[in-house]
Amino acid sequence: MIFNSAAKKSSLLRRYNRLLNKYSTYPNELSLAQIAETLACTSRYARSLLSEMQEEGWLAWSSRPGRGALGVLQCRMTTAAMETLIAGEYPAAETKNTPATVETQASEDGYRYVISFYRPLLTPVPSVHVDRAGRHVLQMVHDGLMHHLPEQREPVPGLAHTVRVSDDGLCWRFMLRRGLVWHNGEPVAPEQLLAVLQRYVGGPGLPHVVSATLRGHVLTLTLRQPDIMLPWRLANPVYALPHPENGVIGLGPFRVSEHNNTRMVLSRAANWYGETPQAAEVTFNTPLNSLPLPFEVHLDTPRSLLTPDAVTCQQSADAFYYLFFNMLRARLSPEQQKTIRVLARSISAAFIENEKNAAPLPEWMREEEESYVETKLPATLNLIYFRSPKMTRLVGALEKSLSYRGCRLNVTPVNVTHWLLQDNIWEEQDICFAFMRFGHYPEFSMEERFRHSVIWRWFWGTEQWQRAISTLDMLNAGSAAAYHQRIQRLLRFMIRRSLIVPQFLQRYRLMAPPSIQGIRCYSQCWPDFTRLWTDEPDTEEGVATDAP
Repeated sequence: MIFNSAAKKSSLLRRYNRLLNKYSTYPNELSLAQIAETLACTSRYARSLLSEMQEEGWLAWSSRPGRGALGVLQCRMTTAAMETLIAGEYPAAETKNTPATVETQASEDGYRYVISFYRPLLTPVPSVHVDRAGRHVLQMVHDGLMHHLPEQREPVPGLAHTVRVSDDGLCWRFMLRRGLVWHNGEPVAPEQLLAVLQRYVGGPGLPHVVSATLRGHVLTLTLRQPDIMLPWRLANPVYALPHPENGVIGLGPFRVSEHNNTRMVLSRAANWYGETPQAAEVTFNTPLNSLPLPFEVHLDTPRSLLTPDAVTCQQSADAFYYLFFNMLRARLSPEQQKTIRVLARSISAAFIENEKNAAPLPEWMREEEESYVETKLPATLNLIYFRSPKMTRLVGALEKSLSYRGCRLNVTPVNVTHWLLQDNIWEEQDICFAFMRFGHYPEFSMEERFRHSVIWRWFWGTEQWQRAISTLDMLNAGSAAAYHQRIQRLLRFMIRRSLIVPQFLQRYRLMAPPSIQGIRCYSQCWPDFTRLWTDEPDTEEGVATDAP
């Protein structure tokens, strides 16, 4: 569908947001009358709106015959992602149909894998609004000047085969690989990579870069101060380099060959510069009958789906829940904040004891236990949190505990990607429950969150937030060897001052049959698809064909 005006599309987005806020991204059995009530319109108009939203790819709606019959509704796009597309912050897949110029189909000889995930995945276009699962897909579909390997902490050259840094650290020269080919078969022009990179210059992703220039196949970044973390910034999949006219087309080891309401298929790219993956195809499925848990990744072969066998399990605990208070609004005294901290930690301790996917904090993130002192709390408080099943239960328990003490919580759930949007919803909030997923370098993940999210300015005030950014700038200009200890020391300072109050770690699991070999995991147990291979006999169905 092509909209005649941005206003009309914005109006449709607002109605879509009503559905997303009420039903999240899970499948829901609903009648058309229930949807019409949510959209505040007639059933006939609701049917038309659903058709438009489905044509846009925002949701999946399967109706059933009969008056009052229940259909299945599932929202596919988060609000943040759709607002980003409308604002033009990154190229949409529909921007331009770039034709293939050479043969782009890789050999179909290879292993095939299926990942069952609890919700549909967004179109893999690099953006800071992409969630954890989407970021892993970005790593497989796109590439940057640098990229990560699961077993190596430091990034390695990606689209650049060699990197040279001046003695003063202010000039970084990247020698681009020759012979690169986009997934649509179009040869890469160095100017295309420059055009995409220039969109990031000076922003929170590349805060110290003042210019990007190109001479032949040498791309030069000029910095205003040294930045020891620049390789990590360039390896971040949200700042990968997609085709400048079509953000889905990339330069990674896999290309998107199919994407619809319930599945996404990644096929091996024919012209990737690296070692050819043994996996020919990876399919993400969203089963509507039995949804996997949000913190689990289920990796299967076609055979293991038909004949389930014992599974191997890999685990990681590289994310944590935390709360913090609005110091600028200052509706809570230090004693009242202490009361809420103690109550929240008590609830978190119960989560750790009773839930297998919750784990204690590491020693360096723990603070001395505080004793509970009864304090009169305000009659009402405003709390904002990102929507997830576990966070909803956590907030619900705190809401009940505060209600018992005469304090009513006004709760506002938002989508996880909404933290990065320029929005004034934070101004009236007293408490925030948040969730931080660590990336390849855990301490660096905190720095990225501080630079990108506006909530810190609303809760701390612009002056204190700028002091924190200045401190990060000094760490960036310092010793690479000392960065880990210094950023950890900064976080410890914030914890001691109760600027952030960590609660517990989130465990993730990868479930796979023992026949799948070569599993090397990134953060949150996402496997590197380029390493996978299957140790099982050939089958007539083409499950596996051994390489010669």
